[in-house]
Amino acid sequence: MSWIVSVTLFLFGVAFGSFLNVVSMRYEPSGRLFSRSVMGGRSQCASCKKTLVWYELIPLVSFVMQRGMCRSCSTRLSVQYPIVETLTGLIFVFVPLTLKSLFFPFTLAWATPAFIVASLLWVVIFMALELVFLIDAKHYVIPNGLNLSILILGVMWVALGAANGLFSGVSRGSFLGNYGMLIPAPASVWWTHGLGLVVGAGFFFLLVLLTLGKAMGMGDVKLMAGLGILFGWPDILPVMLLSFVIGALFSLWLMVRSRKKMSDMVPFGPFIVAAFVIVFFFGAGLMGAYFGILTLR
Repeated sequence: MSWIVSVTLFLFGVAFGSFLNVVSMRYEPSGRLFSRSVMGGRSQCASCKKTLVWYELIPLVSFVMQRGMCRSCSTRLSVQYPIVETLTGLIFVFVPLTLKSLFFPFTLAWATPAFIVASLLWVVIFMALELVFLIDAKHYVIPNGLNLSILILGVMWVALGAANGLFSGVSRGSFLGNYGMLIPAPASVWWTHGLGLVVGAGFFFLLVLLTLGKAMGMGDVKLMAGLGILFGWPDILPVMLLSFVIGALFSLWLMVRSRKKMSDMVPFGPFIVAAFVIVFFFGAGLMGAYFGILTLR
């Protein structure tokens, strides 16, 4: 990928990141995510309600030029704006690169329709998961529309992969690389990814039943159903494990800083999203490091 293409993709991503900020800020649990009030309308300052003009809406640039404050009321703006815009820009660049290395190793992959469609699918999936992270962290809820969208995109990904032989070869198209072969899996692509759904959603649903919904909610179960389809078996296993490890470490950090007590609720969706990102980009490397430690022992 040339630097011109990378910069162009990054700028597109930054623009979409600005839109994700708007959606996450406007969403209320009592309403619908895919509604005009959330998706449409002019942007306003959350404090003084002044309608923003175009030069106040340039992603990243406006935040820097305004020193992180509203031009009208001087209220300090949330750092969420530049962070989400930058992360979305990086998603637009590095998701296609990762997909190419895992599923399209041949030189001319950039120009193939399958690669372009796969890149679009996964970029949209990442943006949906960004919204899951932001909304769940703020409202302790994951909109059904997001979970359903991720599930549908997962089915589309499996159909695309099955039609183009992306899940064949030694690694079977696993995000864990060749380490994915260590755990037996069904020969059928659909059975493999269906098993990922059953294991991911089933385990979380069991936790909901055992804890009477106190440990996590049905939104987390539905999210794991979509991720189970996307990753399949056995790739969903490290996603599940890492989500609990990250959640435990973060909760411990909050308790050490006296920000939370043992009985307080913490949204679990962000931890699932963080685990998803780690396995997507670094799954094979993590598995290699893990087995390297075992070898040293």
